Amino acid sequence: MRFVLYNIRYATGTGWDYHIPFPFWGCFRKTEKNFKDISSFLMKLNPDIVGLVESDGGSYRQNGKSQPKEMASQIGGMPIFCCKYYPESFITKTPILKSQGNAVVTKIPPVSHKVRYLSYGVKRALLEVEYEDFVLYLVHLSLGRKARTKQLEELAERCMSSKKPVILAGDCNTFGGEDELFPLIERVGLKNANSDLMPTYPSSSPRMLLDFVLYSPEIKVDNLFIPKVTFSDHLPLVCDFSL
Repeated sequence: MRFVLYNIRYATGTGWDYHIPFPFWGCFRKTEKNFKDISSFLMKLNPDIVGLVESDGGSYRQNGKSQPKEMASQIGGMPIFCCKYYPESFITKTPILKSQGNAVVTKIPPVSHKVRYLSYGVKRALLEVEYEDFVLYLVHLSLGRKARTKQLEELAERCMSSKKPVILAGDCNTFGGEDELFPLIERVGLKNANSDLMPTYPSSSPRMLLDFVLYSPEIKVDNLFIPKVTFSDHLPLVCDFSL
């Protein structure tokens, strides 16, 4: 099976002008053209499962269309989307922000899927997709080190409670690299698909490893590569695995 993890930055793009005329101005850009390019790129990879971090559930940027649904219509499969903020947060009532989330587009029919919420941080959503032989957890962790540490502790408990092998993937915002994940990796017994620790951010000149695909030892990773594309500020991870 082929799994692709990609923080697409809501398809708002990147470049020197992203922060002009003021910081993060680019997040208000219209996204349809860039998103079509991202979808075409992913379609060529022929993935079985795509984990989309920072996808748009239907704001004005995408003319009210859900990016996961649009992608599913192009590459096939079913879309599963969740807003990444805690439902009771004021953020979920704010235009644009309420449409910001994470998604799984899957050609493999899942047994079930649900959204869980971590106890700490602004970005709390944990998207859980259960398949016949494994469970996929998709996350986007907090920018704050203290909150992120607590989130990782909760993720370790969640992974250990799974009765099936797990894949834990997402943008972990680990500015300290893999060392931040070591307690979770050691406690749960996971492996890092990116064993060479190739950086994933920023896409134009990668220096930091922020995006991870971790997996249980029952899963065999046959290949992992990181295409050098600049549709987003992150690079995608393409992971071929088997059970």
